[in-house]
Amino acid sequence: MQGGRFRGLVWLLFSSMAAAQPVSFGAAGGVPVSPRSENHGEGCFDRGPPVCGPNDFFAKPYAAGATIAVQLPWAFSAESGFLYERFHKDLAQGLTVGRGSNTVNFGEKYSVAADGWLFPFLLGRTFGRRRMAPFIKAGATLRHLGAFAGRGIELDFNLQPQPVNVHIASGRDLDAAITAGAGLRCRVGALDVAPEIRFLHWTSGYYQPAQNEAMLMVGVSFPARAAP
Repeated sequence: MQGGRFRGLVWLLFSSMAAAQPVSFGAAGGVPVSPRSENHGEGCFDRGPPVCGPNDFFAKPYAAGATIAVQLPWAFSAESGFLYERFHKDLAQGLTVGRGSNTVNFGEKYSVAADGWLFPFLLGRTFGRRRMAPFIKAGATLRHLGAFAGRGIELDFNLQPQPVNVHIASGRDLDAAITAGAGLRCRVGALDVAPEIRFLHWTSGYYQPAQNEAMLMVGVSFPARAAP
């Protein structure tokens, strides 16, 4: 009985807040406007069959996801949501085992990919209530990077290539980026369309193709801001 009353009270408070503070839902997508790759040249096996390949790490040139925003007093808003990205890593290298005349060089070559999820938490302000109005936003973005998985080959003790399945854990749960953006909010019927330039400075270079990023974002949300 008490649990039912508690859930009812929470629902009542949530409903009151939602009614007092308009909430909008939408979709967002983006493309990078700055380099997002690392390239370390081509690697080869020193022994065995001649096998060479790239050594690079890059993100696919797109991001897509959903947003939710709460309108606050004085034209402020609080925004969150998620963006999906895809990361790729290629590696080709020789692996030396032993010393001196007993040295044997094995090698490996693989291509793997991982899913990345970005979670922005931003506070923004729109200047004016015209159909077209500039805005700014700032806050933080968290990233969860999944495990890298794919296939490759490696040299066995007879220096012959063998197929292998590759699985590499990213090794940490979350990374954070200081985030800022600016753009123009346009009211189109019942929708808000908001192109934006967004900058992210990652506080760590761990599994980051670029520590500083710039992205061109476009968001579409419903319902639109009230007309003046």
